[in-house]
Amino acid sequence: MKLRNLGFMLLLILAAAGCRKNNPVGTKEPPEGSIGIFSLETRHDYYLPLAVVNDTDIISSATINNEAIDFAKGDFIEFTENGFWEFIISYKNNSHPDDTFLFTTKTEEREYSEWGIKAWVPSQYQTVSIGSESLEMFYPRMYADSIEVPFVFYAEESGAVKPVYCSCKNQSSGVSFNLKRGVGSVSIPSSSVSQATGFTIGGKNISASLAKFSGTPVLLSGTIDNPVTIPPNSLVRVRGSLTVTSSGSLSVGAGSVILVAEGADINISGPVTFNGSTDNPVLVTCDRKDKYWGGFITRAPGGTIGASYTFFCRSGYHDSDEYAWGHAGRQALFYTENSSLRLDHCFMTDHIGQIFYPQNATLIFDNILVQRAKTGGQVNYSDLTLRNSVFTDFPDDSYVFRDEDNDALYLNGTDAQIENTTFMFAKDDGLDSGAGDGGQVTINNCWFESCFHEGAALSSIEPVVKHHTITGSVFTNCGQGLELGYSSPNHIVVADNCQFLSNGTGIRYGDNYDWSDVAGKMLIKNSLSLGNDRDVWNMVRKTWSPEISNLSFENTKVSKFCPQYPQLPVTKQ
Repeated sequence: MKLRNLGFMLLLILAAAGCRKNNPVGTKEPPEGSIGIFSLETRHDYYLPLAVVNDTDIISSATINNEAIDFAKGDFIEFTENGFWEFIISYKNNSHPDDTFLFTTKTEEREYSEWGIKAWVPSQYQTVSIGSESLEMFYPRMYADSIEVPFVFYAEESGAVKPVYCSCKNQSSGVSFNLKRGVGSVSIPSSSVSQATGFTIGGKNISASLAKFSGTPVLLSGTIDNPVTIPPNSLVRVRGSLTVTSSGSLSVGAGSVILVAEGADINISGPVTFNGSTDNPVLVTCDRKDKYWGGFITRAPGGTIGASYTFFCRSGYHDSDEYAWGHAGRQALFYTENSSLRLDHCFMTDHIGQIFYPQNATLIFDNILVQRAKTGGQVNYSDLTLRNSVFTDFPDDSYVFRDEDNDALYLNGTDAQIENTTFMFAKDDGLDSGAGDGGQVTINNCWFESCFHEGAALSSIEPVVKHHTITGSVFTNCGQGLELGYSSPNHIVVADNCQFLSNGTGIRYGDNYDWSDVAGKMLIKNSLSLGNDRDVWNMVRKTWSPEISNLSFENTKVSKFCPQYPQLPVTKQ
């Protein structure tokens, strides 16, 4: 299409921004969704397709999102994607005051989850071959018929996980999967498992040695009201819902496989421990490969759970009112009230529900993997310590948009210390520290990647006190890297030495909800916001206006001039 009186660079700017100017004279009629310039309403949300036509001859100049355009009579501007637009019109001979139109464009698919922001789909990563990196593999050494067997892989260099992306395949079943940032997992049918099960990881072959159970299984059901110890390398079948009373306990030896019947819950009032080891992990899963068991439920202080080197797979069966917990509205693998949950080198993969739903609990997680679940779960009014872990693929490893609150992790009124942890490939947010309540959240040396909405979405309700301190962290390839949304005036966010790279919006102050007040304060210092569609954006939907003074900067650079914060220095990427 012909673009008149605009240079090539402006064409690129408008195209990248989601609109394009057309001169249809003699070549093209205005497209579907066209309206005249004086039919345009300010503070209005328009469905796509939309085109604004200049059907007058009194306009002298026009700008869209601070970019000047030539907008002669008969021209039209076609809006091609979701976005927020500031359209300023000046008139010839000063016949009218300037008009400023603020409006958004939207689609039905995303109108309730996004406002004024680009409909983000994360860019796909490029895979590489494994070279000098070593591969570490965790898997149960024993298996049984009719289940899925999980395998976890880490690509490592000099003793640390190397953030490489690799295509992988199980050779016997043909099932494909991926390593992302050096970590990945797959579950394969036991019918495809042999004594030497082979995998190709980034072009490098590796095999796992397993044996099939042949002995008599241990049967558990009903009530455990005294100490029970499961010997190492046992096959245990939980035939129906199981209760561990306050006078009972359950200790599971290394290498054991616990097969739980479809829909069965394990109710805990006494201590339960899973004692896997590096070379002989424990597996807890459903007894059928295409089914799901319930989860652990504890409502007593003595109902503690501790696990090391343990796989937990295929939970979350229930979604009735009794189990409709939190944002996910579904059963959790771990429901914990007034108790403690400690996980060390544990792997939670392939769940239909959420993983965590604690209330007033103490949680200590170190070196855990949470992959392929509806959400990592909702932590309520608890104390959380999370280190050296990975949360990925909520609910799956795809680029298909969903609007189902598929957060990697959600914090509600919780004090948390999070470090050296990756949150990635969530259909919603990597970390949502939302709801209305306060808390102290410290995030250090974390990575937020490829989330459809926010890498980290922060919020609260007046008058609670909430502090977020984020240091040394990276936000990349997300719809918005870091957002302070609806918030109490006592909500303080400080991000220090962080990088916001290649997102839709790097740093966002404001919210997409039309009901919300945004009064918190956010300080970004010693940081970079580079290569984003918008490096910085301050906009509150409730008022259709920014709160400029509530977002401040120290020693922070951006990749292009920011009209809202003209003092920010621009640096080359």
